[in-house]
Amino acid sequence: MRFSIRAKQIAGVTAIVGLAVAMLSIVYVARLAQVGLRTSETRGQLLANAVIHRAGQLVNQQGDPYEALRTDPGLLAILQSSIYGESVTDAAILDAGRVVIAHSDATRVGRTMEAREDLSALVAASAWNQLMTLYSRDSHTLEFRQPLTLDNAAFGSVRIGVSTLLLRQELDEALKPALYTSAAALMIAVIVAAILAQIVLRPIHVIRSGLTRLGKGEFGVTLDLPPGDEFSELGTFFNAISQQLSADRSQLGGQKTDDPTPAQQEAVRSMLAYSRKLVALGRLTAGLAHEVKNPLNAMMIHLELLRTKLRAGALQPAGNLAEAQSAKAGGRTASLGLALAAGDEAELSPLTRGALDHVEIIEKEVRRLDEVVQGFLKFSRPEDLRLQPVRISSIFDEIPPIVRPEAENHGVSVELTCPDSLPAVHGDAAMLRQAFLNLALNACQAMPRGGSLRLTAGLSGGRVEVRIADTGVGIRPEDLSRIFDLYFTTKEHGTGIGLSMVYRIVQLHDGDIEVESTPGRGTTFRVLLPQAHVS
Repeated sequence: MRFSIRAKQIAGVTAIVGLAVAMLSIVYVARLAQVGLRTSETRGQLLANAVIHRAGQLVNQQGDPYEALRTDPGLLAILQSSIYGESVTDAAILDAGRVVIAHSDATRVGRTMEAREDLSALVAASAWNQLMTLYSRDSHTLEFRQPLTLDNAAFGSVRIGVSTLLLRQELDEALKPALYTSAAALMIAVIVAAILAQIVLRPIHVIRSGLTRLGKGEFGVTLDLPPGDEFSELGTFFNAISQQLSADRSQLGGQKTDDPTPAQQEAVRSMLAYSRKLVALGRLTAGLAHEVKNPLNAMMIHLELLRTKLRAGALQPAGNLAEAQSAKAGGRTASLGLALAAGDEAELSPLTRGALDHVEIIEKEVRRLDEVVQGFLKFSRPEDLRLQPVRISSIFDEIPPIVRPEAENHGVSVELTCPDSLPAVHGDAAMLRQAFLNLALNACQAMPRGGSLRLTAGLSGGRVEVRIADTGVGIRPEDLSRIFDLYFTTKEHGTGIGLSMVYRIVQLHDGDIEVESTPGRGTTFRVLLPQAHVS
């Protein structure tokens, strides 16, 4: 699928903005996660300090410090109030063996608490590790740890549990405004990209419109492009070319006067004389080709007779020479030579076999020369055009049966598209069919490894347009200017006549033919023909 420059520009700007928004969003999420973890650590530290302060008052009294911590109502109230803090799930006091002395959940007193990941270590870790802990793993509980001391000796610790699920929910709530902002930024980027594309591509539309008007024959076409950039220079060149074309057209045929000037009369006489010379030259070359063709035919006949005599003479025994001569007199030489050539080739002497090889080479070269002369005659012979309204769809219907064997041989799929509403063209149906068939067969031969051949018809600038496009090997840039030259070919066994005939047929129909080709991607021929006049 091919995208326009406008679509590519919009997609490019949107992709850049989207990438920037994604990167900023990742940084923003990492920052939010870091802030959330630090906030949870601060809450845990405040709660742990309150527990330690109350526990310090109890353990300094006489009696069992563990029993005092376990039964103190004030300390239990502080522990139970922890569950009302954001992201905090529990608070507990453990002894040195991790046995619960006091807990916000009374049912867990006396049990051994499992080891949990240290919240302070995660706060000190990298932002990537923090995000992976919060989002890539299942919900679990972190803990903030603070030791309890008695006479400068640790006898327990305070543990504050923090849930990653609650932290993730806080982050998700904080991310909603950022997501809305990102979506709005992307929408604004698309709108701005579309506006920029319209502004940037406007000179291209202006130039295309000017070329269309110029192609329709309008005089004095000028482009109004804003100054100061590369497009303004292109517009200046276009205006200069347009003025030059207008001047040339006016000089050639735009000025109509009743009394031509002497210079104009002389130009007309010169053109007429040149036309007569071209006609005479065409007749001379056609006659010369005929004169060359007749001796070639005679040479072919005598070469065949020479081959027959060489074989017959080499295989005839010396004692039966008189009989061979008698057979020759009776008109049996040709039949004898042909009969012997089929079965006794191995009995030929080396000298005779070498002579026959030379005859074979001469025959091939004479045949090749005969093909060149035939093509030249076909190209130079005046054609009797039978102009009438011709529908392109009827010509397209006759192409598949002829092209199908060549297409199947090369693994090529053929697709024809011609709307029923397409106007008829003014032309010779047989010659146009020959031109389109030649182009289609050439396209099939240009796809030795398979491909796609598309023949489409439509309207273009008031004329009927026929496109023959293939996905073959393409034409080299240095050969594009020569493909319509007579006898020019890049095929191993090509004659160089086919495309010259196509070009001549299109010219005879007052049409134009254009070619676009990219090596390795394919070739497209574009034929423009005039519409038939409706009476």
